[in-house]
Amino acid sequence: METGLTDLPDDDDVLPRLPARCLAEALQRRACNRRSVYGLVLNYVDHRRPHIFSRPPSSNGSRPKIDGLLGFLPEDETSYSSSWWSVMDHCNGLLLCAIDGESKLCVCNPATQRWTVLPSRRVQGGRCSYGGAYLAFDPAVSPHYEVVIIPFLPKAPSSSSKDRRKVVDDDPCRLMEWPPSPWRMNVFSSRTGQWEDRAFVRKGEPAGVVQDLRLDPFEPHSFGPRQRYAVYLHGVLYVHCQGFFVLRLVLSKGKYQVLKTPVNYIKGVKPFQGRVKKIKTPTTEMKGAIPYLGRLKNSVCYGMVYDSELRIWMLNESSGHIEWVLKYEIDIGFSADEVEWPLDKKGRELNGSWMVEEDHRNEDDISEILPDMSIQWDSDNDDIFTPKVGDKVGYQGRSYILGFHPSKKVVFLSKWSFTVVAYHLDSRKFQYLGCSRPRCYYLNYTNGIEESFVYTPCMVGDLLHGDSARQS
Repeated sequence: METGLTDLPDDDDVLPRLPARCLAEALQRRACNRRSVYGLVLNYVDHRRPHIFSRPPSSNGSRPKIDGLLGFLPEDETSYSSSWWSVMDHCNGLLLCAIDGESKLCVCNPATQRWTVLPSRRVQGGRCSYGGAYLAFDPAVSPHYEVVIIPFLPKAPSSSSKDRRKVVDDDPCRLMEWPPSPWRMNVFSSRTGQWEDRAFVRKGEPAGVVQDLRLDPFEPHSFGPRQRYAVYLHGVLYVHCQGFFVLRLVLSKGKYQVLKTPVNYIKGVKPFQGRVKKIKTPTTEMKGAIPYLGRLKNSVCYGMVYDSELRIWMLNESSGHIEWVLKYEIDIGFSADEVEWPLDKKGRELNGSWMVEEDHRNEDDISEILPDMSIQWDSDNDDIFTPKVGDKVGYQGRSYILGFHPSKKVVFLSKWSFTVVAYHLDSRKFQYLGCSRPRCYYLNYTNGIEESFVYTPCMVGDLLHGDSARQS
């Protein structure tokens, strides 16, 4: 049976015997226990700040105190837009944030309250000038990090022209192979403190031609991530890109590879031994499903919920062959109908042990309310329940994935009602965590969660500003 989420091995007697280089790596691993899940970092539609949804601290103070509102980040009082922050990516305890209309980027560490605003890139335009910004950081290897800017798939010209042939003539990119080789990207390195223009050479075939890849819309159908998710594992950055493919980027070697996604929202296309047929005709069969590229049990995975079925593919890279393997196909049974939940096995109502951090001024009140609460989330026993399906009553929102546990076979799920559960893939147990809606979030029909990241605290990272007393 696995240990609690924040347990560390008792290695005080072992560390002094290690060589200097191994000792440094061991201390970094100890400061950044990637098995420890603190909570979920959530961005909300039209909401000025992200919130951390987690189990609140107890009065004994043994849990690290983390600012779930990122209140330590700098604000420009002369700029209204700079007070709006959103998290674009998370990687091993560091957050990549967007500010000031998403034209500025900031890397921060909520555990140490240190941050760095990245210098501006020499490009025209703001957020719309690139397809995504992602972090590459492994504290077990180095305190330095990199930020990678993924170029946009070339857009089609405006279709407002009455002469369609003229529109085609004005679209020189439509038959171009994508991604190109070499593929030039902006990469920021904390080691140099500067942006670099790097060229990456493709290994293997492209994803296709631009006009076909445009069938995969960049924007979500209703709500969902403004940029798609990524995973950094073993020195490789995996990015879910527009065009039905996952980019496998090896930063240290200047090479990349295109991996087709296991499902493409395309009629008649089904995974077969990890391979996907060519796409031609778009479909609305899976419209509204939100794919999530993440890390499950220390492996890259790709999952989604459509109707009541949860599907998760694992990326198999053994024996020099890369393919998607459908690992889980489970009818979770609470999406199509309204669920009367949460009740435990004895029929008692569950309140949930997680909550959204609302305001720093309320921290003392939380400690008083929950003086005896364990600081660890017991991923085997807390708030287990069995969904009870009731009658359909009007429109019910679909379920979607909020993230995967990096070292356990657990997936975090939610509905448009902001209810969050942890689902155990092997035992098929549900755990009710709580309601992720902040009290300060105004009520509107557009309400929803845009992005979600499983947050694993880390006490290192090469960041310039903040509370230096907390930097280890």
